[in-house]
Amino acid sequence: MTGSGFKKLFTLVLAVALVAPALLVGCGGSSPEGAVKAYLKAWQELDWEALKASVAPQRRELTKDQEELTKIEFEQVKISMDGLKMQTVYSEEDKKKAAVMLTEGKITYTVNILGEEKTETKDISKLSKEERTYATIEVDGVWYVDKDLP
Repeated sequence: MTGSGFKKLFTLVLAVALVAPALLVGCGGSSPEGAVKAYLKAWQELDWEALKASVAPQRRELTKDQEELTKIEFEQVKISMDGLKMQTVYSEEDKKKAAVMLTEGKITYTVNILGEEKTETKDISKLSKEERTYATIEVDGVWYVDKDLP
C-alpha cells in the first residue's frame, strides 16, 4: 500500500472510530465512560459481538450483507491504547446523554490490507475534539456508545 493510500485508509478509520460521538464485555456500561471503555476494549480485542453490544440498540440494525461487510472492515484495523484518560460532560437538556472525551494517552492503529500491515501511533491530546469525543446514551439503565457500527 502506498503512503497516500495508507493515509487515506487511516483517515477513514480514524473518522469511523473517533468521530461522532468499559471494561464490561458484551454489554454497555454502568457509566458513559464505562460504555466507551467497553467499545474500545471490544475493538482492541477485535470482538465483533462485544462491539455490537457496546453500541446503542437503535444503532445496531444492519442487514446481513451490511453486517458481513462491516465486520470484515472492522477486523482489518486493530487498535491498542496506552495511558488512556477520559472526561465526561453530561447534557444539560437530557441527563441520559453525555459526551466522553479522550483527554490523554496514545492510540496505535495497525491496518492489515491484503496481508500488508501498516502501523501508526497518535497522541490523543493532539487530535481534534471531534475526533476524540464519543456520544453516549443511557437506555434502560445501561450506557452505550451512541454511534453507528464502524
